[in-house]
Amino acid sequence: MRRNAIAIVLPVLLLSAVSVTAQQGWSKIQTMRRDGKPAVLNAVAFDGEQIWIVGAGGLATRSNDFGRTFQEVATGMKESLNDVFLLKDQAWIVGDGGQMLLSRDRGRTFTLNVYGSRGRHGKQKPADLYSVQFLDKERGFIVGDEGLILSSVDGGLTWTEQRSGVTAQLFQMSFQGKRGWVVGTGGVILHTDNAGRTWYPQQSGVTEDLNRVLMITETTGFISGDKGIILRTDNGGATWQRVPIRLKDQLFGISFIDKKTGWVVGYKGAVIRTYDAGRTWIEQESGTGDDLFAVSFYKNRGFAIGRDGVVFRYFERR
Repeated sequence: MRRNAIAIVLPVLLLSAVSVTAQQGWSKIQTMRRDGKPAVLNAVAFDGEQIWIVGAGGLATRSNDFGRTFQEVATGMKESLNDVFLLKDQAWIVGDGGQMLLSRDRGRTFTLNVYGSRGRHGKQKPADLYSVQFLDKERGFIVGDEGLILSSVDGGLTWTEQRSGVTAQLFQMSFQGKRGWVVGTGGVILHTDNAGRTWYPQQSGVTEDLNRVLMITETTGFISGDKGIILRTDNGGATWQRVPIRLKDQLFGISFIDKKTGWVVGYKGAVIRTYDAGRTWIEQESGTGDDLFAVSFYKNRGFAIGRDGVVFRYFERR
């Protein structure tokens, strides 16, 4: 791995100014464009104060006013940025070609890392990174191509490769304390009880790609996947049960605001919501037929992003 310290300053570039009213439900607030074309958006993170969106071509933007305006962060990158994770004043972003960005000052400046995995002939090669999560300001994990799992104990300055035992693409992870779960292609689920020192497979019961995982407790969690797959566990993944829903297209982002209330988004503008900890799901009207890739909620507000640069906002009075 090589690490370069770079100062990235937020330019005074407003992607757009929009009027965000207190309309309840889902509403489109933004269509992001770059170089005259719709932007490709991959991930969104919302912590109640900041909204961060990352995407193709090194795109990283943030909003401090609930999506009324967005400012682009000058990353200087051309690679796709695939995920962003926020924790208080810190932000981590990962992308293709082993790109890692770490900020300790709410995104005013970043440190750039580039991770290279060791190939068959011992040579370092860039590894595409798909998801990042931190348990606290020091302990974090990244997953990526060819079964790659990385761990850090110094806030993301250095990373150690963990043995996953698989060669699948690993798309996302979810941790509760030292217990972690990872999902990927071909129905792969991996689990650790000891903060990633060892990983072992769990049986998904499906062969379709699994796209996202979210554990809301150490025992209860959810997985979304292709062909309308929603998996649920109440025993930490010892068994996963498929939840029957009408949708048959790919499902992606998952976000919960408490132990009972959550959302999943997917292709063709799909949005489904649960009020009973994922035992049943209700379809919601999103107002779009565009594919939705990610969603992030904090209390009664949420944001979803999708194909062709679309950004949606959800609000409900409580």
